[in-house]
Amino acid sequence: MRLERSRKALTLAEKYLQLLEELIDDREAFEDAFVGAIAVIRRVGNAVDFESTKLATLKFKELWSESGKDRRFLCVKDVRNLVLHEASEEARVRHEVLAIDTAMARATAYNPTVITGTAHIDVVRDGEEPERYTFSTTPPPPETERVEPTYRRTWMVANGKCAGEELIPTLRKYLEWMRDEVIPEAERLLETSD
Repeated sequence: MRLERSRKALTLAEKYLQLLEELIDDREAFEDAFVGAIAVIRRVGNAVDFESTKLATLKFKELWSESGKDRRFLCVKDVRNLVLHEASEEARVRHEVLAIDTAMARATAYNPTVITGTAHIDVVRDGEEPERYTFSTTPPPPETERVEPTYRRTWMVANGKCAGEELIPTLRKYLEWMRDEVIPEAERLLETSD
């Protein structure tokens, strides 16, 4: 049995995730889009549950019960609940700029048996002073090319079970899990009898 509503919900959720990825550098637009996007992303699990309730076999019920305990499911549910039930911005997600000194990574690639160079990771949270984390070892070999730091913006889960995790990869893992494992297995189990 094909779970058409669930697959349709998944397709829509993937579009919303893509929209969030495109808005990652625009704080205001991201925050506006995020409220609706997290509801649509979480709705995929609800669609599977709703669409299968009348047809559920014992094996499907066991699968669904286990899915509800999965970390990916719990993270998305938690983020969605924080968005809908908490009024403060801090309860949702926070915008960060990460600066990563890539000299250590380049030196390590040159000689994978020795970690060399210095790595600096700067975390800049909105309205706060930068936090620098430094990891040092012996200098890289002289022929190692010096690479300037790279910067990227990201959104982090601020509170809950997945606090400190990057938001977009967390949401992507959930949707991939639904697409590649949960929905196909649910469809297979709904076709078989107890």
